[in-house]
Amino acid sequence: MFSLSAAIPSRILCFLISLLAVNLISDLKSADAETYEFREPIQDSRTFNVDSTINVEGQLETAIKSGKARSLTLNVEGKLQYLERRLPGTGRDAEALRSLRYYESATANIDVQGQKTFARGRDKHRMIVAEGKTEGLSLHSPTSPLMPSELELLNSPGDSLPVIALLPQSDVEVGEAWTPDRWVIQSLTGLEAVLKSELTCKLESVEGDLAVISFQGSIEGATVGAQTEISVTGKIQFRLDQNFISHLELEQKEKRSVGSVSPGMKVTAHVNWDRKLAPAPGPLTDEVLASIPLETKPEAKYLSFEPPWDVRLLLPRDWYVFHQTGQVAVLRLLDKGSLIAQANISKIPAVKAGEHTPEEQFQQDIRTSLGDQLIKILKAENLSPKDGRYIHRVTVAGKANEIPVQWIYYLCTAPTGKQISFVFTVDEKLVEQLGNRDTDIVLSLEFLEPKPAPVQAGPTEASERK
Repeated sequence: MFSLSAAIPSRILCFLISLLAVNLISDLKSADAETYEFREPIQDSRTFNVDSTINVEGQLETAIKSGKARSLTLNVEGKLQYLERRLPGTGRDAEALRSLRYYESATANIDVQGQKTFARGRDKHRMIVAEGKTEGLSLHSPTSPLMPSELELLNSPGDSLPVIALLPQSDVEVGEAWTPDRWVIQSLTGLEAVLKSELTCKLESVEGDLAVISFQGSIEGATVGAQTEISVTGKIQFRLDQNFISHLELEQKEKRSVGSVSPGMKVTAHVNWDRKLAPAPGPLTDEVLASIPLETKPEAKYLSFEPPWDVRLLLPRDWYVFHQTGQVAVLRLLDKGSLIAQANISKIPAVKAGEHTPEEQFQQDIRTSLGDQLIKILKAENLSPKDGRYIHRVTVAGKANEIPVQWIYYLCTAPTGKQISFVFTVDEKLVEQLGNRDTDIVLSLEFLEPKPAPVQAGPTEASERK
Protein backbone atom coordinates (compact mmCIF):
# COMPACT_ATOMS: atom_id res chain seq x y z
CA MET A 1 0.00 0.00 0.00
CA PHE A 2 1.18 3.49 -0.82
CA SER A 3 2.37 5.38 2.30
CA LEU A 4 2.23 9.21 2.40
CA SER A 5 4.76 9.30 5.25
CA ALA A 6 7.12 7.15 3.25
CA ALA A 7 6.85 9.33 0.13
CA ILE A 8 7.35 12.67 1.94
CA PRO A 9 10.23 13.43 4.32
CA SER A 10 9.06 13.86 7.92
CA ARG A 11 10.09 17.52 8.21
CA ILE A 12 8.11 18.47 5.10
CA LEU A 13 5.13 16.41 6.31
CA CYS A 14 5.14 18.25 9.67
CA PHE A 15 5.28 21.59 7.85
CA LEU A 16 2.30 20.67 5.65
CA ILE A 17 0.26 19.55 8.64
CA SER A 18 1.04 22.82 10.47
CA LEU A 19 0.11 24.84 7.38
CA LEU A 20 -3.21 22.98 7.05
CA ALA A 21 -3.92 23.61 10.73
CA VAL A 22 -3.23 27.34 10.42
CA ASN A 23 -5.45 27.61 7.36
CA LEU A 24 -8.20 25.66 9.10
CA ILE A 25 -8.07 27.93 12.16
CA SER A 26 -8.06 30.99 9.89
CA ASP A 27 -11.07 29.67 7.98
CA LEU A 28 -12.91 29.02 11.23
CA LYS A 29 -12.18 32.55 12.44
CA SER A 30 -13.35 34.01 9.14
CA ALA A 31 -16.52 31.97 9.34
CA ASP A 32 -17.25 33.37 12.80
CA ALA A 33 -16.32 37.00 11.99
CA GLU A 34 -19.06 39.32 10.76
CA THR A 35 -18.46 40.99 7.43
CA TYR A 36 -19.89 44.27 6.17
CA GLU A 37 -20.78 45.65 2.78
CA PHE A 38 -19.82 49.25 1.94
CA ARG A 39 -21.31 50.43 -1.32
CA GLU A 40 -23.14 53.47 -2.50
CA PRO A 41 -25.63 52.58 -5.25
CA ILE A 42 -24.22 53.21 -8.72
CA GLN A 43 -27.56 54.63 -9.87
CA ASP A 44 -28.25 56.59 -6.69
CA SER A 45 -31.21 58.94 -7.09
CA ARG A 46 -30.87 60.47 -3.63
CA THR A 47 -29.87 64.08 -2.99
CA PHE A 48 -27.05 64.77 -0.54
CA ASN A 49 -26.20 67.96 1.32
CA VAL A 50 -22.42 68.41 1.68
CA ASP A 51 -20.97 70.96 4.10
CA SER A 52 -17.18 71.24 3.82
CA THR A 53 -14.45 73.30 5.48
CA ILE A 54 -10.91 73.51 4.07
CA ASN A 55 -7.92 74.95 5.91
CA VAL A 56 -4.56 75.23 4.17
CA GLU A 57 -1.35 76.55 5.67
CA GLY A 58 2.28 76.49 4.62
CA GLN A 59 4.68 78.18 2.25
CA LEU A 60 4.56 79.24 -1.39
CA GLU A 61 7.82 79.55 -3.31
CA THR A 62 8.13 81.86 -6.29
CA ALA A 63 11.09 81.98 -8.66
CA ILE A 64 12.92 85.32 -8.86
CA LYS A 65 15.50 86.68 -11.28
CA SER A 66 18.52 85.53 -9.30
CA GLY A 67 17.34 81.95 -9.66
CA LYS A 68 16.52 81.66 -5.97
CA ALA A 69 13.02 81.07 -4.67
CA ARG A 70 11.25 83.55 -2.41
CA SER A 71 9.16 81.95 0.34
CA LEU A 72 5.71 83.37 1.19
CA THR A 73 3.45 82.25 4.02
CA LEU A 74 0.04 80.96 2.91
CA ASN A 75 -3.18 80.57 4.88
CA VAL A 76 -6.52 79.69 3.33
CA GLU A 77 -9.89 79.18 5.01
CA GLY A 78 -12.50 77.86 2.63
CA LYS A 79 -16.13 76.80 2.96
CA LEU A 80 -18.20 74.89 0.42
CA GLN A 81 -21.84 73.91 0.81
CA TYR A 82 -23.72 72.18 -1.96
CA LEU A 83 -26.49 69.79 -2.90
CA GLU A 84 -25.36 66.82 -4.98
CA ARG A 85 -26.99 64.07 -7.06
CA ARG A 86 -25.28 61.33 -9.04
CA LEU A 87 -25.27 61.39 -12.84
CA PRO A 88 -24.75 58.37 -15.11
CA GLY A 89 -21.06 57.58 -15.59
CA THR A 90 -19.32 57.77 -18.95
CA GLY A 91 -16.94 54.83 -18.47
CA ARG A 92 -15.18 52.66 -15.93
CA ASP A 93 -13.15 53.47 -12.82
CA ALA A 94 -12.94 57.24 -12.25
CA GLU A 95 -15.20 57.97 -15.23
CA ALA A 96 -18.03 56.12 -13.51
CA LEU A 97 -18.15 58.96 -10.95
CA ARG A 98 -20.27 61.91 -12.11
CA SER A 99 -22.62 64.26 -10.28
CA LEU A 100 -24.60 67.46 -10.58
CA ARG A 101 -24.22 70.03 -7.83
CA TYR A 102 -25.96 73.17 -6.69
CA TYR A 103 -23.61 75.35 -4.65
CA GLU A 104 -25.45 77.22 -1.93
CA SER A 105 -22.16 78.88 -0.94
CA ALA A 106 -18.51 78.80 -1.98
CA THR A 107 -16.09 81.17 -0.24
CA ALA A 108 -12.42 81.43 0.70
CA ASN A 109 -10.31 83.82 2.74
CA ILE A 110 -6.78 83.80 1.32
CA ASP A 111 -3.75 85.32 3.04
CA VAL A 112 -0.41 85.32 1.18
CA GLN A 113 2.32 86.98 3.23
CA GLY A 114 -0.20 89.41 4.74
CA GLN A 115 -1.92 90.19 1.43
CA LYS A 116 -5.54 89.20 2.05
CA THR A 117 -8.19 88.48 -0.57
CA PHE A 118 -11.71 87.10 -0.42
CA ALA A 119 -13.13 84.80 -3.09
CA ARG A 120 -16.78 83.97 -3.65
CA GLY A 121 -18.51 81.87 -6.29
CA ARG A 122 -20.77 83.71 -8.73
CA ASP A 123 -24.53 83.25 -8.50
CA LYS A 124 -24.84 82.34 -12.17
CA HIS A 125 -22.51 79.38 -11.63
CA ARG A 126 -24.23 77.70 -8.70
CA MET A 127 -25.04 74.68 -10.89
CA ILE A 128 -21.89 72.62 -11.56
CA VAL A 129 -21.20 69.28 -13.23
CA ALA A 130 -18.50 67.20 -11.50
CA GLU A 131 -16.84 64.45 -13.52
CA GLY A 132 -14.34 61.92 -12.25
CA LYS A 133 -11.10 61.65 -14.21
CA THR A 134 -8.00 59.59 -13.52
CA GLU A 135 -5.95 62.81 -13.32
CA GLY A 136 -8.41 64.45 -10.93
CA LEU A 137 -11.91 65.85 -10.68
CA SER A 138 -13.16 67.96 -13.61
CA LEU A 139 -15.70 70.71 -12.89
CA HIS A 140 -17.67 72.85 -15.34
CA SER A 141 -20.82 74.89 -15.53
CA PRO A 142 -23.55 73.61 -17.89
CA THR A 143 -24.66 77.19 -18.65
CA SER A 144 -21.53 79.31 -19.28
CA PRO A 145 -17.73 79.10 -18.86
CA LEU A 146 -16.22 79.30 -15.40
CA MET A 147 -13.52 81.83 -14.61
CA PRO A 148 -10.09 80.42 -13.60
CA SER A 149 -10.56 81.83 -10.08
CA GLU A 150 -13.92 80.05 -9.76
CA LEU A 151 -12.43 76.73 -10.80
CA GLU A 152 -9.63 77.15 -8.26
CA LEU A 153 -12.17 77.97 -5.54
CA LEU A 154 -14.31 74.89 -6.20
CA ASN A 155 -11.44 72.41 -6.56
CA SER A 156 -10.83 71.07 -3.06
CA PRO A 157 -8.75 68.22 -1.63
CA GLY A 158 -10.88 65.33 -0.42
CA ASP A 159 -13.80 66.09 -2.71
CA SER A 160 -16.95 64.09 -1.92
CA LEU A 161 -17.11 62.39 -5.35
CA PRO A 162 -13.69 60.62 -5.64
CA VAL A 163 -13.79 59.72 -1.92
CA ILE A 164 -16.49 57.17 -2.81
CA ALA A 165 -13.78 55.13 -4.57
CA LEU A 166 -12.11 54.44 -1.18
CA LEU A 167 -14.86 51.95 -0.33
CA PRO A 168 -13.95 48.23 -0.65
CA GLN A 169 -15.11 46.22 -3.65
CA SER A 170 -16.03 43.20 -1.48
CA ASP A 171 -17.34 42.59 2.01
CA VAL A 172 -14.80 43.12 4.82
CA GLU A 173 -14.60 42.50 8.55
CA VAL A 174 -13.39 44.78 11.33
CA GLY A 175 -9.60 45.07 11.26
CA GLU A 176 -9.36 44.04 7.61
CA ALA A 177 -7.36 46.18 5.18
CA TRP A 178 -7.59 46.57 1.40
CA THR A 179 -5.74 48.33 -1.39
CA PRO A 180 -7.88 50.38 -3.81
CA ASP A 181 -7.01 50.44 -7.50
CA ARG A 182 -4.05 52.65 -8.43
CA TRP A 183 -6.23 55.25 -10.13
CA VAL A 184 -8.04 56.07 -6.87
CA ILE A 185 -5.26 58.04 -5.17
CA GLN A 186 -4.38 59.74 -8.46
CA SER A 187 -7.97 60.86 -8.91
CA LEU A 188 -8.22 61.87 -5.25
CA THR A 189 -5.09 64.07 -5.37
CA GLY A 190 -5.29 65.32 -8.98
CA LEU A 191 -1.81 64.39 -10.20
CA GLU A 192 -1.56 64.32 -13.99
CA ALA A 193 1.45 61.97 -14.21
CA VAL A 194 2.39 59.34 -11.64
CA LEU A 195 5.81 57.85 -10.86
CA LYS A 196 4.77 55.76 -7.87
CA SER A 197 1.89 55.56 -5.44
CA GLU A 198 0.43 53.55 -2.60
CA LEU A 199 -2.88 53.61 -0.76
CA THR A 200 -4.28 51.40 2.01
CA CYS A 201 -7.70 51.44 3.67
CA LYS A 202 -8.82 49.63 6.82
CA LEU A 203 -12.14 49.03 8.57
CA GLU A 204 -11.39 50.31 12.05
CA SER A 205 -14.70 49.80 13.83
CA VAL A 206 -18.42 49.26 13.53
CA GLU A 207 -20.71 50.57 16.27
CA GLY A 208 -24.38 50.22 15.55
CA ASP A 209 -25.05 51.61 12.09
CA LEU A 210 -21.85 53.69 11.95
CA ALA A 211 -18.59 52.32 10.55
CA VAL A 212 -15.20 54.04 10.59
CA ILE A 213 -12.73 53.44 7.76
CA SER A 214 -9.18 54.82 7.88
CA PHE A 215 -6.92 55.42 4.89
CA GLN A 216 -3.36 56.49 4.24
CA GLY A 217 -1.26 56.78 1.14
CA SER A 218 1.29 58.69 -0.86
CA ILE A 219 1.87 59.59 -4.48
CA GLU A 220 4.75 61.09 -6.46
CA GLY A 221 4.57 62.53 -9.93
CA ALA A 222 3.80 65.81 -11.65
CA THR A 223 0.97 68.27 -12.02
CA VAL A 224 0.93 71.29 -14.35
CA GLY A 225 4.52 70.40 -15.21
CA ALA A 226 5.84 70.60 -11.62
CA GLN A 227 7.30 67.69 -9.64
CA THR A 228 4.93 66.90 -6.77
CA GLU A 229 4.84 64.68 -3.68
CA ILE A 230 1.60 64.21 -1.76
CA SER A 231 0.72 62.18 1.32
CA VAL A 232 -2.83 61.66 2.61
CA THR A 233 -4.21 60.31 5.88
CA GLY A 234 -7.76 60.36 7.11
CA LYS A 235 -10.97 58.68 8.15
CA ILE A 236 -14.43 58.35 6.69
CA GLN A 237 -17.65 57.41 8.43
CA PHE A 238 -20.17 55.19 6.62
CA ARG A 239 -23.82 54.81 7.59
CA LEU A 240 -24.70 51.14 7.19
CA ASP A 241 -28.43 51.77 7.62
CA GLN A 242 -28.56 54.18 4.66
CA ASN A 243 -25.52 53.13 2.62
CA PHE A 244 -23.54 56.34 2.22
CA ILE A 245 -20.40 58.11 3.44
CA SER A 246 -21.50 60.67 6.01
CA HIS A 247 -18.24 62.26 7.18
CA LEU A 248 -14.64 62.84 6.12
CA GLU A 249 -11.54 63.95 7.98
CA LEU A 250 -8.49 64.39 5.73
CA GLU A 251 -4.96 65.68 6.13
CA GLN A 252 -3.11 66.18 2.86
CA LYS A 253 0.53 67.29 2.74
CA GLU A 254 1.89 68.51 -0.56
CA LYS A 255 5.38 69.43 -1.68
CA ARG A 256 5.57 70.90 -5.18
CA SER A 257 8.53 72.38 -7.06
CA VAL A 258 8.34 75.71 -8.87
CA GLY A 259 6.75 75.00 -12.25
CA SER A 260 6.20 76.73 -15.56
CA VAL A 261 2.75 77.98 -14.56
CA SER A 262 2.52 77.56 -10.78
CA PRO A 263 4.53 78.48 -7.70
CA GLY A 264 6.28 75.89 -5.61
CA MET A 265 4.62 74.97 -2.34
CA LYS A 266 4.98 73.11 0.89
CA VAL A 267 1.50 73.06 2.40
CA THR A 268 -0.78 71.04 4.64
CA ALA A 269 -4.53 70.95 4.01
CA HIS A 270 -7.11 69.84 6.55
CA VAL A 271 -10.52 68.99 5.13
CA ASN A 272 -13.64 68.12 7.08
CA TRP A 273 -17.05 67.55 5.60
CA ASP A 274 -20.40 66.26 6.71
CA ARG A 275 -22.76 64.67 4.21
CA LYS A 276 -26.40 63.94 4.88
CA LEU A 277 -29.53 63.10 2.98
CA ALA A 278 -31.43 66.17 1.83
CA PRO A 279 -35.20 66.13 2.43
CA ALA A 280 -35.85 67.25 -1.17
CA PRO A 281 -33.82 67.57 -4.40
CA GLY A 282 -34.32 71.34 -4.48
CA PRO A 283 -32.97 72.69 -7.80
CA LEU A 284 -31.58 69.24 -8.72
CA THR A 285 -34.83 67.89 -10.15
CA ASP A 286 -35.12 64.86 -12.42
CA GLU A 287 -35.78 67.21 -15.35
CA VAL A 288 -32.60 69.20 -14.67
CA LEU A 289 -30.53 66.02 -14.40
CA ALA A 290 -32.01 64.74 -17.67
CA SER A 291 -30.90 67.96 -19.41
CA ILE A 292 -27.20 67.29 -18.69
CA PRO A 293 -25.62 65.56 -21.72
CA LEU A 294 -23.77 62.31 -21.13
CA GLU A 295 -20.78 63.45 -23.19
CA THR A 296 -19.31 66.87 -22.38
CA LYS A 297 -18.16 68.89 -25.37
CA PRO A 298 -14.59 70.27 -25.05
CA GLU A 299 -15.79 73.88 -25.41
CA ALA A 300 -18.07 73.42 -22.37
CA LYS A 301 -14.91 73.25 -20.26
CA TYR A 302 -13.32 76.41 -21.65
CA LEU A 303 -12.57 79.07 -19.04
CA SER A 304 -13.64 82.69 -19.27
CA PHE A 305 -10.66 84.99 -18.69
CA GLU A 306 -11.48 88.65 -18.12
CA PRO A 307 -8.48 90.98 -17.68
CA PRO A 308 -9.34 94.46 -16.33
CA TRP A 309 -9.83 96.13 -19.74
CA ASP A 310 -13.46 95.21 -20.44
CA VAL A 311 -12.55 92.24 -22.63
CA ARG A 312 -13.13 88.50 -22.38
CA LEU A 313 -11.23 85.48 -23.73
CA LEU A 314 -12.19 81.81 -23.85
CA LEU A 315 -9.31 79.59 -22.76
CA PRO A 316 -9.01 75.82 -23.26
CA ARG A 317 -7.73 74.32 -20.02
CA ASP A 318 -4.23 73.75 -21.33
CA TRP A 319 -3.80 77.56 -21.19
CA TYR A 320 -2.95 78.91 -17.72
CA VAL A 321 -2.97 82.44 -16.31
CA PHE A 322 0.64 82.85 -15.20
CA HIS A 323 0.70 86.53 -14.20
CA GLN A 324 -1.58 89.55 -14.36
CA THR A 325 -1.27 93.26 -13.63
CA GLY A 326 -3.27 96.31 -14.65
CA GLN A 327 -1.13 96.61 -17.81
CA VAL A 328 -0.43 93.07 -18.98
CA ALA A 329 -1.71 89.51 -18.64
CA VAL A 330 0.61 86.55 -19.24
CA LEU A 331 -0.74 83.16 -20.30
CA ARG A 332 1.23 79.95 -20.74
CA LEU A 333 0.36 76.88 -22.78
CA LEU A 334 1.24 73.43 -21.43
CA ASP A 335 1.02 70.20 -23.40
CA LYS A 336 1.49 67.02 -21.32
CA GLY A 337 3.29 69.07 -18.69
CA SER A 338 5.73 70.74 -21.13
CA LEU A 339 5.75 74.48 -21.80
CA ILE A 340 4.84 75.17 -25.44
CA ALA A 341 4.22 78.91 -25.71
CA GLN A 342 3.64 82.13 -23.80
CA ALA A 343 1.14 84.87 -24.62
CA ASN A 344 1.43 88.47 -23.41
CA ILE A 345 -1.81 90.41 -23.68
CA SER A 346 -1.89 94.20 -23.31
CA LYS A 347 -4.26 97.09 -23.66
CA ILE A 348 -2.87 99.66 -26.11
CA PRO A 349 -4.04 103.22 -26.91
CA ALA A 350 -7.47 103.47 -28.48
CA VAL A 351 -8.12 105.15 -31.83
CA LYS A 352 -11.15 106.85 -33.34
CA ALA A 353 -14.20 104.68 -33.91
CA GLY A 354 -13.93 102.80 -37.19
CA GLU A 355 -10.13 103.21 -37.39
CA HIS A 356 -7.11 101.18 -36.27
CA THR A 357 -3.38 101.60 -35.78
CA PRO A 358 -1.83 101.57 -39.30
CA GLU A 359 -0.22 98.25 -40.20
CA GLU A 360 3.08 99.94 -41.10
CA GLN A 361 3.23 101.59 -37.69
CA PHE A 362 2.39 98.31 -35.91
CA GLN A 363 5.17 96.49 -37.77
CA GLN A 364 7.62 99.29 -37.07
CA ASP A 365 6.74 99.08 -33.37
CA ILE A 366 7.58 95.36 -33.54
CA ARG A 367 10.99 96.09 -35.09
CA THR A 368 11.71 98.70 -32.44
CA SER A 369 10.62 96.42 -29.62
CA LEU A 370 12.71 93.42 -30.72
CA GLY A 371 15.78 95.31 -31.87
CA ASP A 372 18.72 92.97 -32.56
CA GLN A 373 16.61 89.93 -31.66
CA LEU A 374 14.62 90.26 -34.89
CA ILE A 375 15.86 88.33 -37.92
CA LYS A 376 12.97 88.56 -40.35
CA ILE A 377 9.26 89.31 -40.63
CA LEU A 378 7.96 86.05 -42.11
CA LYS A 379 4.37 86.99 -42.78
CA ALA A 380 1.84 89.78 -42.30
CA GLU A 381 -1.87 89.15 -42.88
CA ASN A 382 -5.34 90.25 -41.86
CA LEU A 383 -7.89 87.91 -40.32
CA SER A 384 -11.55 88.42 -41.14
CA PRO A 385 -13.87 87.89 -38.16
CA LYS A 386 -17.54 88.53 -38.95
CA ASP A 387 -18.29 90.84 -36.02
CA GLY A 388 -16.54 93.95 -37.34
CA ARG A 389 -13.27 93.54 -35.42
CA TYR A 390 -10.02 94.31 -37.20
CA ILE A 391 -7.26 91.73 -36.58
CA HIS A 392 -3.76 92.07 -38.07
CA ARG A 393 -1.31 89.17 -37.58
CA VAL A 394 2.48 89.43 -37.97
CA THR A 395 4.80 86.40 -37.68
CA VAL A 396 8.45 87.15 -36.87
CA ALA A 397 11.58 84.96 -36.77
CA GLY A 398 14.30 85.84 -34.31
CA LYS A 399 16.51 84.74 -31.44
CA ALA A 400 16.07 85.02 -27.68
CA ASN A 401 19.12 84.10 -25.62
CA GLU A 402 20.59 82.55 -28.78
CA ILE A 403 17.57 80.22 -29.12
CA PRO A 404 15.64 80.43 -32.44
CA VAL A 405 12.09 81.51 -31.70
CA GLN A 406 9.02 82.85 -33.42
CA TRP A 407 6.97 85.78 -32.20
CA ILE A 408 3.39 86.06 -33.39
CA TYR A 409 1.88 89.51 -32.95
CA TYR A 410 -1.79 90.43 -33.18
CA LEU A 411 -3.36 93.87 -33.32
CA CYS A 412 -7.06 93.61 -32.40
CA THR A 413 -9.33 96.65 -32.77
CA ALA A 414 -13.03 96.94 -31.92
CA PRO A 415 -15.38 99.04 -34.08
CA THR A 416 -15.38 101.52 -31.17
CA GLY A 417 -11.60 102.02 -31.51
CA LYS A 418 -10.63 100.09 -28.38
CA GLN A 419 -7.42 98.05 -29.01
CA ILE A 420 -5.72 94.98 -27.56
CA SER A 421 -2.40 93.45 -28.60
CA PHE A 422 -1.17 89.87 -28.28
CA VAL A 423 2.40 88.60 -28.44
CA PHE A 424 2.87 84.82 -28.60
CA THR A 425 6.41 83.52 -28.05
CA VAL A 426 7.23 79.98 -29.15
CA ASP A 427 10.45 78.02 -29.62
CA GLU A 428 11.01 77.41 -33.34
CA LYS A 429 11.00 73.65 -32.69
CA LEU A 430 7.53 73.87 -31.07
CA VAL A 431 5.73 75.92 -33.73
CA GLU A 432 4.05 72.82 -35.09
CA GLN A 433 2.82 71.84 -31.63
CA LEU A 434 1.35 75.30 -31.14
CA GLY A 435 -0.60 74.88 -34.35
CA ASN A 436 -3.56 77.27 -34.55
CA ARG A 437 -4.05 77.55 -30.80
CA ASP A 438 -2.82 81.15 -30.80
CA THR A 439 -5.38 82.15 -33.43
CA ASP A 440 -8.17 80.36 -31.55
CA ILE A 441 -7.44 82.43 -28.44
CA VAL A 442 -7.38 85.70 -30.40
CA LEU A 443 -10.60 84.95 -32.29
CA SER A 444 -12.33 84.27 -28.96
CA LEU A 445 -11.62 87.87 -27.87
CA GLU A 446 -14.79 89.76 -27.01
CA PHE A 447 -14.89 93.50 -26.35
CA LEU A 448 -17.32 94.21 -23.49
CA GLU A 449 -19.29 97.26 -22.55
CA PRO A 450 -17.40 99.31 -19.94
CA LYS A 451 -18.45 98.50 -16.40
CA PRO A 452 -20.05 101.43 -14.57
CA ALA A 453 -17.78 103.04 -11.99
CA PRO A 454 -18.81 102.34 -8.39
CA VAL A 455 -20.93 105.11 -6.90
CA GLN A 456 -19.29 106.80 -3.96
CA ALA A 457 -21.60 108.21 -1.34
CA GLY A 458 -21.24 111.90 -0.56
CA PRO A 459 -21.17 113.27 2.99
CA THR A 460 -24.97 113.70 3.14
CA GLU A 461 -25.67 110.17 1.84
CA ALA A 462 -23.11 108.63 4.18
CA SER A 463 -24.60 110.37 7.22
CA GLU A 464 -28.12 109.26 6.24
CA ARG A 465 -26.97 105.57 6.08
CA LYS A 466 -25.70 105.83 9.62
